[in-house]
Amino acid sequence: MWEKYSLINNSNLNEFEKKHETKMKDWYNNQFHLSGYSGSVNDPNGLVYYNNQYYIFLQSCLFSIEHYNKSWGLYTTKDFINYTYEGIVITPSCEWDKHGVFSGSAKVNKNGELEFFYTGNIKLDTINRTATTIKALVDLKEKIVTKELLFTADLTKYTGHFRDPIIFERDNNLYMLNGAQTLDIKGILSVYKFNNNKWEFFKDIELDKDDKQNSYMVECPNYFELNGKTIIFACFEKEGAIGTGSHFVKYLEVEFDKELNITSNNTLNKIDLGFDFYAPQIFDNTHNRKIMLGWLGNSKSNVFPPELTTWSNQLTVPRELFIKNNKLYQLPIKELEQLRVKTIDGKYENGTAELIGENINDQNFNIEIKSNSKSIVIQNLNNILTIDRSNVDYSDEENLPSILQFEDLKIQDIQILIDRSCMEIFINKGEHAISVRFYLKHHNEIITDLTNKKTYQLKGYEYSWNNIIFKNNIK
Repeated sequence: MWEKYSLINNSNLNEFEKKHETKMKDWYNNQFHLSGYSGSVNDPNGLVYYNNQYYIFLQSCLFSIEHYNKSWGLYTTKDFINYTYEGIVITPSCEWDKHGVFSGSAKVNKNGELEFFYTGNIKLDTINRTATTIKALVDLKEKIVTKELLFTADLTKYTGHFRDPIIFERDNNLYMLNGAQTLDIKGILSVYKFNNNKWEFFKDIELDKDDKQNSYMVECPNYFELNGKTIIFACFEKEGAIGTGSHFVKYLEVEFDKELNITSNNTLNKIDLGFDFYAPQIFDNTHNRKIMLGWLGNSKSNVFPPELTTWSNQLTVPRELFIKNNKLYQLPIKELEQLRVKTIDGKYENGTAELIGENINDQNFNIEIKSNSKSIVIQNLNNILTIDRSNVDYSDEENLPSILQFEDLKIQDIQILIDRSCMEIFINKGEHAISVRFYLKHHNEIITDLTNKKTYQLKGYEYSWNNIIFKNNIK
């Protein structure tokens, strides 16, 4: 029935509900990481704070666990604990986006309306493609989306790989940042400027000019300002297996002149050291703090244990970003402490727990997350942190390398949020983050030789579900 570029409509809702019911019974279904109503998800999109709520859109394909024709699903929350799934909002529905509603961003305009900017994917044949940049107004009350075509990718400058618009403002000018691929197959950032009521090409930016990544594509860029510093990050795609580090997110602190020429005294750095992290986006209008969510997965890594028949992939927890020691730090937002039910000795229920270890002073330690017969091991030995996921219920060496190693982290403290099939590790009060997927059925115990530690039983998010599809119109 379903093909890669199938379109969805209201006649499919009963099928999606059945897939959702199966998903909710699956052990691997994470309890405090957002995923789709059914099917696959990937990039977080359109993150915005509006009318006292946080809006979290995400790439969603309800009918397949593969990355097939993408729409935007939507969660809203006031506290990052209780979520309402509002349904599928932006769908492939016209000639501009019929082969996928790709990633994009949100902006509150001068009239107080929510505007969304995204990429429409158009396949010209089995090999070639082009892309459109589309603005959408979303009426959350009436469940209506109104689309307006802004421009089509310039195929004299770029291949059809041109996507993921981010809107930012500098010196009272509006700019749009897109990821792109040049005609000689190199990754670049493309900047458009809003001028005379239309978007016009402004310039290209080589984010890696002084630190060549040899990427064939740069995608999912972001721009934000924090503590007086300007940060740009993007996803760099290179040839090679995921275990070689071919697909990573890196950031750079930069300075712009009025022509958006970049100067920087810094080097590109990974936002997250793990292989299971991609396409992060920022809530940029939350005033006193910057909150980031990412895809806890990777475009180079597709993992399908046999139990995952109706869903795949998830987002990270919300992380607050801050600058310390001239580096970008990140920690789970404070609201997530409300998930703590009680302190425990090591045994936990429902596959959800948190471990905090302090005063480690870069000493050796061992942490084992166990089921009755298998385990995943986190070990610090001679200043090398090793994550060993070889003794689990599902292995996939190509997409989930068994052994992950990180050198010279100088670990002073560690915080680990453990969910059913993923975990997030934060080291040295947020200096390093490591996102990890793993498939270990019914894990229920943490055994560790850390002496100064706390372990918490965690609960999951609370959800209200709306299995609906918004009406999509053309302006």
